[in-house]
Amino acid sequence: MTAHAAVSSFGSKRIATRTLGRAGFWWALAYVPIHVYWGLGGSSTPIGITGAQDDFAVANWGACVVITGAGLVCLSLTSRWGQLLPAALRRGTAWVGGAAALAHWVLFTVASTLRLVGVVGYPSHGDVTAAQLRGFDWANLAYFELWFGVMGVLLVLCARRDRALEALRGRPMPLTRTARLGTGLSLAGIGVVVWGVFTFDAWLFVAVGPAVLAAGLGILASVGGGGAVLGGHAPGRSVARGGRSGGLALAHAVAQRGARGRVPDRPDQQP
Repeated sequence: MTAHAAVSSFGSKRIATRTLGRAGFWWALAYVPIHVYWGLGGSSTPIGITGAQDDFAVANWGACVVITGAGLVCLSLTSRWGQLLPAALRRGTAWVGGAAALAHWVLFTVASTLRLVGVVGYPSHGDVTAAQLRGFDWANLAYFELWFGVMGVLLVLCARRDRALEALRGRPMPLTRTARLGTGLSLAGIGVVVWGVFTFDAWLFVAVGPAVLAAGLGILASVGGGGAVLGGHAPGRSVARGGRSGGLALAHAVAQRGARGRVPDRPDQQP
């Protein structure tokens, strides 16, 4: 690959990376307003959302936090500032959120489709009528579950892109045993919070999940040193940094990779 081709290839990848992160962030925020509406006591009775469930309003405020967090995770995986956090924690959070979102999309899309085509009947008793449930199923397919499916894909793509960029940066620092414990607890706490929001269990997402997450983050903070110590990279310039000179220098390093066998630790190093 010529130096010019390397610059062009890297430039387009860098722009695509930023676009990917921003797409994840804004797609996440697009789902916040409806939860704010429900959290303030609103309902969507025509489609069977009455707010009668226990902890319905609290769960929607929790959903706002989780959804905003998903958008920030996408940004952290595609921006320079994200490297201040452990790579394993950022990617692990994206995979947990992505898997949960995709599972939600598949399960509820299949259930709604089966009811709409008549394979599974609607219940004839309860506070919600069959007509309301049918409206809810159409809303699921057209909006709610569509959001979950796209959000899951964006989280996974951002995690994979960060992994690919890490390979270009080279020499990732391995996690220490203590950092692995902190990362594991943090991801477990995030998983509990997400599960609590999905199941309308305020105790899980207000108390248990945050407590486990806080314990994990406390362990990571005790290790100290930022992303480089906690599973980041050896000192050097970031692949995803915004400066043009940094991008051109790294593209030049990629063009020379075949001769060197790796990307230099700093873009200004000569072969």
